[in-house]
Amino acid sequence: MLGVTSSGQGLTVKAPAKVNLTLRVLGVRDDGYHDLESVVAAVALFDTLVFEPADGIDLVCRGMGVPVGADNLVMTAARVLAEECRPGQGARIRLEKRIPPGRGFGGGSSDAAAALVGLNALWDCGLERQELARLGAGVGGDVPLFLASPVAVMRGRGERLERVSAGTAWWLVLAWPDYEMPTAEVYAAYDRLGASPDGGPAATDILPRLAGPARGARPFLVNDLEAAADSIRRGRFDVRGCLERAGAAAIGMTGSGSAYFAIADTEVEARRLAEAACAAGAKTYVTTLLADGKQQQERPA
Repeated sequence: MLGVTSSGQGLTVKAPAKVNLTLRVLGVRDDGYHDLESVVAAVALFDTLVFEPADGIDLVCRGMGVPVGADNLVMTAARVLAEECRPGQGARIRLEKRIPPGRGFGGGSSDAAAALVGLNALWDCGLERQELARLGAGVGGDVPLFLASPVAVMRGRGERLERVSAGTAWWLVLAWPDYEMPTAEVYAAYDRLGASPDGGPAATDILPRLAGPARGARPFLVNDLEAAADSIRRGRFDVRGCLERAGAAAIGMTGSGSAYFAIADTEVEARRLAEAACAAGAKTYVTTLLADGKQQQERPA
């Protein structure tokens, strides 16, 4: 899913966003983290990272602003890989940020995975994807996901991944508000609210519907964190309501929010939904799921 290309500018890796088509919270682990089961799909919205040799490790960013200090996951991934295979090696990393942070699209984790892949090539470490995924798990729970297949079942904290061969013609409208949703606050709210009564679909019940029409997926787009996110969001822009009023047939929240996605069967329908949601105040992007085994080209919104 993460491929390296070479040009006069250096080595380039495109880091995709993801959506959680489903997300169930199964309980709390002994280590205090929540035990999850989620069907996750990479989508054709990308950050771009370019890697060049340098004396130290330096990160510069343009596009959507994010901190570029030592706490940035790209910097963390670079340090972890250097300690593993190339102590003292350096790199200049340029990040073009297009995935909005704090919305549940996993951009920071995807960038970290791209850093592992790009620097593995730049420094000639020779590590296999499984080894990079092991290192990535120490950087962030979602990092191994982006070193796996475009569609996967994610379990535990994100460290257990099951490849899914999915063929779907769905179009997606990504929609998000002008505020972030801190993941830790959403999980804290989930714990305060307590688990809702079960009876909903399992996270994996959506898998047989991936090849079907968008409307058929509607009952299976479950996200156990949505009520907790709603409790924090009170009084702020309602993205789900915006998409519902636009006429979306199937809507889900990704991650811990604040972004949602709507599924459509055609590009025309997706763009109609996006225009309506944008007019109502949401930021939107029209895209598709990544094809299995290759990166699709990004499409303009």
